[in-house]
Amino acid sequence: MLNNCLKSWFKYKLSLLIFFCDVPEIVTAQDFFALKSNLSLVKVDSTRSRLLYELGMAYERTSPDSSFHFIDQSLQLSNRTNNLNGVARAMYGLGYMNMYYLQDETKALEWFNKCIAIANKTNNYLYLARSYLIIGIISDDQRIGNSLEIYNKALLFAKKAKNWSAKNDIFAILSVHYYKLRKYNEAERYVKLALQESQKHDLDVWFSNGLDYCELLLFQKKDAQAIAFAKKMETEKQRLKKSIGEFVYLNDIGRLETILKNYSAAEKAYLRSLSIEKANPKVDTFHLYFIYRNLEGLYRQQGDYKKAYQASKDFLEVTIWLKNKSQTQDSKLQMTKLKANFDIEKKEGEIALLEIKQKQQRVLLIAIGIIVIMLSAFLYFLQKNKQKIQLQKEALSELNTTKDKLFAILSHDLRSPVAILKNGLMLINWGALSQREFVELTNRLNIQLTNVSNILDNAINWAISQMEGLKSKIIKLNVSEIIEEKIAIFQPTQRAKQIKIYNQVSPIAELMFDKNHFQIVISNLLQNALKFTDFGGNIVFNLINDSNSIIFSISDDGVGIAEDKLKTLFELGKNNSTLGTSKGQGTGLGLLLVKELVELNGGLLSVESKLGHGTTFYIKCPVKDV
Repeated sequence: MLNNCLKSWFKYKLSLLIFFCDVPEIVTAQDFFALKSNLSLVKVDSTRSRLLYELGMAYERTSPDSSFHFIDQSLQLSNRTNNLNGVARAMYGLGYMNMYYLQDETKALEWFNKCIAIANKTNNYLYLARSYLIIGIISDDQRIGNSLEIYNKALLFAKKAKNWSAKNDIFAILSVHYYKLRKYNEAERYVKLALQESQKHDLDVWFSNGLDYCELLLFQKKDAQAIAFAKKMETEKQRLKKSIGEFVYLNDIGRLETILKNYSAAEKAYLRSLSIEKANPKVDTFHLYFIYRNLEGLYRQQGDYKKAYQASKDFLEVTIWLKNKSQTQDSKLQMTKLKANFDIEKKEGEIALLEIKQKQQRVLLIAIGIIVIMLSAFLYFLQKNKQKIQLQKEALSELNTTKDKLFAILSHDLRSPVAILKNGLMLINWGALSQREFVELTNRLNIQLTNVSNILDNAINWAISQMEGLKSKIIKLNVSEIIEEKIAIFQPTQRAKQIKIYNQVSPIAELMFDKNHFQIVISNLLQNALKFTDFGGNIVFNLINDSNSIIFSISDDGVGIAEDKLKTLFELGKNNSTLGTSKGQGTGLGLLLVKELVELNGGLLSVESKLGHGTTFYIKCPVKDV
């Protein structure tokens, strides 16, 4: 019999919670006086709006008309002052009153929808949670829409609001919801969550949740566990403050005593609740429904069928009223629209979440891309820097090797002419030379001094070029004049070897070149030709001018250069020099300097030679305008 009672209790628990999810504490006459006094003194509009709402909710049980009046006053004041939080609060109150006292679900839904629209604008999570909770209850009751989705949305907003009372109410409703679906483990889980939430804040709410938990255990035939928890609650009942009203308090005491089989105490609590309810100016039919239902279950459990029959008659009358309170076509249409709006809102939310997720993925991909690019750039620059260091290391090593080779070459090539000079001077000092021998020695010394001078000039100029100190100042210069100057300088060597030099360059031919650089180039090429040309040989200077370039050349019919030595002709220190006609061997420094100076002035140096048939050097320069 108890299980049948519990089955009926859980079946209608949902309806009861509609009207207790936001019911304020019982207000005494002293509280009414304090609210009215504060209202007459307060000048701040937002505070007046709140007090008007609180006064309206205080009147909701004793004078519904006054309740509507004050809540409406709160709404009008909030609208005038653009207090959107106050507007949402008042709209929720009007929805609650239409639902509870006028039993007008259509009107109630209109107000809750308006409340949601305003609360969304201000992120008023508390009234979003409360509005969605009652809409979910209506959806559950009318079996329209997905009530579980609505409950979960309400719970999400309650958590954002960090409001324990709202979370407690939603947990309690979800427990009943899963009980109806016969998912008892889920129902038990949510009633435990309600217990945890209320235990920290309100003993009376915890007590009511505890009774729901006990009755759920009894329904699952977990009697020992239910009785143990009920005994724990019995130790706390003296501490109850009736914070959620006399009706709830007396019914909860009756429920506890029934579970503990203290039937007389349970009957006393129910009858006390019934007498208080009938004495109210406006009897609450829902209260009567639960009182008669509880009494019928109690009497049946006791086996007192006479009293049970009388209670069932009273219960039947109230039940008929309750069944007549069916949903209207308007409220059904309103819930259908709400479901459509909720589905649209859900889709929009899913789309927004998808867009956010895609945006986050794009940002993540961009960030990864940037990191990859930065890492690649870092590795690239690291590699380039490594290569640069390696090149610098190689260049430094090569320069050091070149320095050693240069000193070796200079020490070797300078030693011979210096020794000749030293010996010649010794012979002159001793007076051991005839007049003819003295003249010959003087000519030889002159040639050796010229060679030493050229070697030193080349060494100095090449050293300057390696330190990047040579800068070209390109001007228009007369080629033939410079050739004639250099021929005059090397006339002693020319005469000594009886070499004929032919300057076939036009007296008016011009070339764009740095003057000092060109003089060094001509000096080295002419000295080189004289060194490797046989006695009585020929040297020819020439210049060809076309539309795109000027090609200057110097040819000799001397010993020539072997093909294998041509490949390393412009590399310092390579054994690439051919013995001259006077058994002299060049350093190779002069030709290296010529190549660098030609290239510095934008030209190109090349050579053609065949062993025993002479050599020709070509300097190709582009035509330039100054």
